[in-house]
Amino acid sequence: MGGGRGAAVITVLVPRGAAAGRRELLDDEEQHHLRVRRAADGDEVRLRDGAGLVGTGRLVASARSWLVDVEAVERRAPPAPLTLAIGAGDRERFGWLVEKAVELGVTAVVPVETERTGGVATRLRDSHLVKLRRRALEAIKQCGAAWALEVEAPVTLSEFMARNAAGLRWLADATGSATPPRLDGGPVTVVIGPEGGLSDAERNALAAAGYRPMVLARHTLRFETAALAAAASVATARLRGSDG
Repeated sequence: MGGGRGAAVITVLVPRGAAAGRRELLDDEEQHHLRVRRAADGDEVRLRDGAGLVGTGRLVASARSWLVDVEAVERRAPPAPLTLAIGAGDRERFGWLVEKAVELGVTAVVPVETERTGGVATRLRDSHLVKLRRRALEAIKQCGAAWALEVEAPVTLSEFMARNAAGLRWLADATGSATPPRLDGGPVTVVIGPEGGLSDAERNALAAAGYRPMVLARHTLRFETAALAAAASVATARLRGSDG
């Protein structure tokens, strides 16, 4: 209270395809969020759908649910592609990683099954994807991004390499070169190994597939720290590149 400031405007997630002039029913998670925030009928809200929509609307309280009258929307272009292919380690740390990766502009996270992830009891599995994708959507409400990153289903390292990713290909590796100080908006893909790292055979296969080793820090990093260090390096280099 005090200071002459009103309550913060709430951001809500609307269904994809929302348009100005339409009334949209909010999903169960948003219903709960609005109850926790003690929202009121007629409150102004910011709108996101995780696929480029940025807008404003007004809450409408019905007997058992919340709806929103969409007043204005615009569509933002997708961000520059940045894919993190990460050894499918502990699912809880993976969830934290996804939230922070959204803030840093990552566009896709690919859990990769490697030689050293098969024995991890708490590793990420297909059954965890729904919750992870929701966390990616929730993250845009906090950071203001128009696009949520895509959380893909786990694939083997061989399957991932077979995609022949466009643009720059990096492998997070202590023996590598420093990341470049400037980048343009071209695609970047970074592979990050699991706890214990990649095997020599896996590293050799990635090198043969055009993945250049890049060092991210002086010390050994956990997979989630390495992933975010890579994302921050790319984000900073792109900002410098956009300054000319």
